[in-house]
Amino acid sequence: MTNPLEARRSAFDPAVGAVAPAIARPIRAIPPAILFGGSIGLSAFLLFSVEPLVGRLATPVFGGAAGVWATVLAFFQGVLLLGYLYAHILATRLPVRRAAAIHILVVLVAVLATALAPARVADLRDEDLPTLIDLVRVLTILIGPAAFAITSTTPLLSAWYARVRREADPDARTSDPYWLYALSNGGSLVALLAYPLLVEPALGLTAQRSVWLAGLAALAIVLVGAAARAAVTRAAARLPSAVTAVGAPSMPWRERTIWILLAAIPSGLLSAVTNLITTDLIAAPLLWVVPLAIYLASFVVAFSARGRQVMPVVERLAPAAATLLWIPLGSSAGWPILPLLAIEYGGLALLAIALHGRLAQRRPDAAHVTSFYLTMSLGGVLGGLFVAVVAPLAFDGIWEYPILVAGAVAMLAVTRPRAFAPPARTRPLLRLVGGFRWRVTPYAVVAAVLVAALVGGDALATEAGLRWLLVGGLVLAFGGQPAFLAVTTSLVLVLATFILPPAAVFRDRSFFGVTEVLRTDDATVLMHGTTVHGSQWRDPARSGDPGSYYARSGPVGDIFAVWAERPANGSIAVMGLGAGTLAAFPREGDRLLFFEIDEVVARVAADPALFTYLRDTRATTSVRIGDGRLLLAREPAASHDLVMMDAFSSDSIPVHLITVEALEEALRTLRPNGLLAVHVSNRYYDIGPAVATGARRLGLDVVELQYQPTADEARAGAGLAHWLVAARDPADLAGLRARGWVDARLADHPLTDDFADLLRHLRPGVLPGR
Repeated sequence: MTNPLEARRSAFDPAVGAVAPAIARPIRAIPPAILFGGSIGLSAFLLFSVEPLVGRLATPVFGGAAGVWATVLAFFQGVLLLGYLYAHILATRLPVRRAAAIHILVVLVAVLATALAPARVADLRDEDLPTLIDLVRVLTILIGPAAFAITSTTPLLSAWYARVRREADPDARTSDPYWLYALSNGGSLVALLAYPLLVEPALGLTAQRSVWLAGLAALAIVLVGAAARAAVTRAAARLPSAVTAVGAPSMPWRERTIWILLAAIPSGLLSAVTNLITTDLIAAPLLWVVPLAIYLASFVVAFSARGRQVMPVVERLAPAAATLLWIPLGSSAGWPILPLLAIEYGGLALLAIALHGRLAQRRPDAAHVTSFYLTMSLGGVLGGLFVAVVAPLAFDGIWEYPILVAGAVAMLAVTRPRAFAPPARTRPLLRLVGGFRWRVTPYAVVAAVLVAALVGGDALATEAGLRWLLVGGLVLAFGGQPAFLAVTTSLVLVLATFILPPAAVFRDRSFFGVTEVLRTDDATVLMHGTTVHGSQWRDPARSGDPGSYYARSGPVGDIFAVWAERPANGSIAVMGLGAGTLAAFPREGDRLLFFEIDEVVARVAADPALFTYLRDTRATTSVRIGDGRLLLAREPAASHDLVMMDAFSSDSIPVHLITVEALEEALRTLRPNGLLAVHVSNRYYDIGPAVATGARRLGLDVVELQYQPTADEARAGAGLAHWLVAARDPADLAGLRARGWVDARLADHPLTDDFADLLRHLRPGVLPGR
């Protein structure tokens, strides 16, 4: 009896077989390397241009935290795994013609789903769900189908390419498809570099989405041609793409486990290094894209014949790179930005190339290409999930970073490189850094540069930096055996992470970062990342005297001096709670409403055993948990007399709180003579002019004060601070002008939701050429 399913398949295959040759006939003249390589390159470019785009779309909706970027990375790694699994099934279980038809259908559905995705990402937010789960749900709706279709392209077309080349010339060396993986990562790298340098400065988010959708449609057309070309190979109607895998021995699980680890550790380091940098700087595409670009470039080096020529040099430099990578753990707050970036980016590059080089050396033949990609992507997912999901839930500090550095050194010890004869032109360089010198000499050169950068800075930070540089040098000097180096590095990292740091009276971690409370002889200090977010004197006589950014002698003191001249029973809304320091200023009868996105911070501020500002305030105070902009949007119009924007994640700027649209929302809630105050102190970005320009666009008058305390004020606890205040009527700012406030500087363009290019606001000297 005829099976109905087989009957439908029998009818389906001839139909595809009749159509495919007609489509493929015009493209037979195109060399397979160009046709399949072009399709893979375009798909990779699209994938890694949409990744930062989606991150930019999602970050404002989820509080601007660096954790959003880590979750986006983990999401795309997860989709990559699903795409590789789908490609593996199509390549090994289905005839080429049927697989080609299915893949074209999947791509067309992805184009349609992307075109129908909501224009406003904020409309997708469900605040009743945990932040992590809701973010994954939103990403799935926005880009899930398209990402799935694109990620499957490289392994599937690699298998098709191997078949087409093998049928054209069974002995052809070009049937090896692994060069296509290097090409794929090269396309990804170009996209990542183009995004912050070309795309974002030129196009708003709306235009970016439209252009990207057009690119996705173009990919669908190109894939039709590649699929048709694969579908007309001999026996395409009855044999799967990976036909040579039939009867071939399967790869042992020990080898697969090594593949997973060699892929997982660089992937985890990518996320960990990104978090370390973006927590102290800003969750902006440039700083997020660079580590990912380095990560992709490491695949290009490892999987290309020309790139593999540098592997012997990288192998010898990897121990020094790993040691430099963990050096900032002992003194990260005191390092100048350029040396810190150089250490993190350079260390990540060398370790990723070394580990991916070991992975490329162990790649199987073309029969197992999709299986290899699938296993490798599983490792990438596990590494990303370890940083984005497991670490925030399991650790109360950034422990994943030292764990991954130690893991990298251990894997380099376990997976000794196979015999490799270096090219003749690289042998002089190897001789230069060979033996003892390849461990210590490069490290010593970099250490000398770092010492020069530290000199003249904070004395305690300089001392800590010198101490850790010396420890690293000793570890390398005696680390000739890889196993000994791995064990020694692990012991030092345990010491640096768990024993030497000052004991915190409170430490907890959430999606938005690590919150710590430290206690000195004089004060209790709230830390978020490496940035102080509030402090309180331990002396009861001074406990109500704020310091740091909030000193009464500084801008906040001036704002509330003017506030005291206004009628009583005023209403104040504040974005950002910190230690609750601003609660020390309002008068009896005032209403003070805090918006705080991090429940951990709210718990700390409300605990009188840690800080007493909320307990001792004279105002009627309440705290609401959630993103300040979203919560302020729910406030009635003309309901507040003063709105203060004081929300930072470590030293990162939640950009969505200072765009024109955000300022307009705050203005809506202000009464006619209300004041809008914005805290713009930042070590790396001069955002005051952009914020002032946005306020001026809304018809507001703006003044600013860049406060630098005198020696006596500094000894009393005051710190540098920069604030802006805006009002509808210039007369409402007269009191501040009388206290030395001046007209705010303006920028060429304000920040908007659609166009928020922060790179132009970097302080001079923070990055080269800026």
